Amino acid sequence: MHSHGGVPGNESPAAKFLISGTVAWTFELMIGHYLEFLKISKQTSELSYLQLTKNMVKHKGLIGVLDGYFPWGSIQCFVKGASFGFGQALGYNLLQGRLPKFQQEVASGGIGGLVQGVVMSPLLLLKTRVMTMPEMRNSGGVVATTIASTKMGALVVRNEGPLALMKGSVLFSTKRMADWTTRFFFAEVVADSIRKHNANKGIHRPLDFYESSGASLLGGALSATATIPLDVLVATFQSAGKAGQKVSVIEVWKEKMRDGGIKGVIQYSCKGYVARVAHVAATTLLMKSVATAVYDIYSKVKKE
Repeated sequence: MHSHGGVPGNESPAAKFLISGTVAWTFELMIGHYLEFLKISKQTSELSYLQLTKNMVKHKGLIGVLDGYFPWGSIQCFVKGASFGFGQALGYNLLQGRLPKFQQEVASGGIGGLVQGVVMSPLLLLKTRVMTMPEMRNSGGVVATTIASTKMGALVVRNEGPLALMKGSVLFSTKRMADWTTRFFFAEVVADSIRKHNANKGIHRPLDFYESSGASLLGGALSATATIPLDVLVATFQSAGKAGQKVSVIEVWKEKMRDGGIKGVIQYSCKGYVARVAHVAATTLLMKSVATAVYDIYSKVKKE
């Protein structure tokens, strides 16, 4: 059985590229960007979620939660979904017959994450800068912020050089690979548990959409818990407060250790946990279950 969808055999990376990108873009516009905004802001400040939300809407109203979404966040979320879908489908096809299904599924998620990380690192840096620059919070409406955001790339290159766009890219790509490997791993572990539970009850069939979705949500939540320290580090590296500075993982942890000891390091490493769990669980559901379900529908329609 094709463990991440109802269609056996290979998937089309090109079709998965378009489907995954569209699904991700829609989700991010509706709620994902707000959760991402909360997470990044929480990881780069000491404010509460309520205070951060109030700051978002203070000058611009509810539309303020979309700061950073146009153009970089919007482009990023499509590229994020599309590049992952492409890389994951390509990895799955390349590993077909070379690994057992469980390992094939997990490894394909890691390959998708690696491709995603390399492609979207510059976009994440630009979006993070927009989200963490105080002057952006006080600018005009969404149109004015969008216009200002489009100039961010040129500003970064002029002030810090072209390579600045790839700041934190190695860490970020490693993190994305770890993210998606663990998301697929935990989701597959949960899915296997559901299959065994069904088998014990005499039910022998592929998981239905709701069972697959539940496994993806729980797998995403477990993955977010395992990888939150890396996520906080990436936000720190790419924030406006670190613009033009050389930042190392060891130096960041040394600074937190000096300021608050082991407790300070743990608190720092878990910043934005609630928002991250919500966002990762939903994203895993989208990429592993929803995008696959849409792809299955596409495949059936194409055959007809």
